Amino acid sequence: MARPSKSKAKRKTSAWFQRHANDPHVRRAQAEGKRSRAAFKLTEILNKYRLLERQVHVVVDLGCAPGSWSVELARLIGDGGLVVGVDVLEMTPAPGVRFIRGDFTEGDTRRALEGALEGRAVDMVVSDMAPEMSGHKVVDQARIIGLNETTLSFAVNHLRPGGHLLLKTFMGEGFDDFRREMQGWFARVRIVKPAASRKTSSEIYLLGEGFRAPAAGGF
Repeated sequence: MARPSKSKAKRKTSAWFQRHANDPHVRRAQAEGKRSRAAFKLTEILNKYRLLERQVHVVVDLGCAPGSWSVELARLIGDGGLVVGVDVLEMTPAPGVRFIRGDFTEGDTRRALEGALEGRAVDMVVSDMAPEMSGHKVVDQARIIGLNETTLSFAVNHLRPGGHLLLKTFMGEGFDDFRREMQGWFARVRIVKPAASRKTSSEIYLLGEGFRAPAAGGF
């Protein structure tokens, strides 16, 4: 989920903080009152691919804390829309966002999420989730692909036909197989690296557009 890893915490040296403080996206986020620089990653993708021009009213935001994506989605969708955010960490309440605290990989949390949807089909699933990093590349890659699989499973069972899925991932073992799996469910799958994502970060996003609903039985 969005919990910071121990290895990541250890890397936060004075040099890291200096780079962070000098980051133009961090400065812009502070100036505009955004919860984090991550807001610009999402809005860039939404605008570039015109994802909110296609009657998007119900969005699920996985790994939502501190709430940057949820806040932007609720603002852009407007009154009458529903954004449901999920994270293991607490999130400050935001207008138009229904927050569920829990681990998305656990059944109780997914059932709570389904209850919050009240039977409504989902127009878009977004996920900025990442596992707690161990520092072991093979293990960490397996964990992110596992999260991706769980996210895709949820999307397949809850997206409306024509809906979208945006999720964070990393290049490595299992990536190509997972991308092909997504291509079986969506009309188009793009690899996206938003400008607001740090150049030193290995994160990328997969964007699935135009969900092809299964004939029966789900995923």
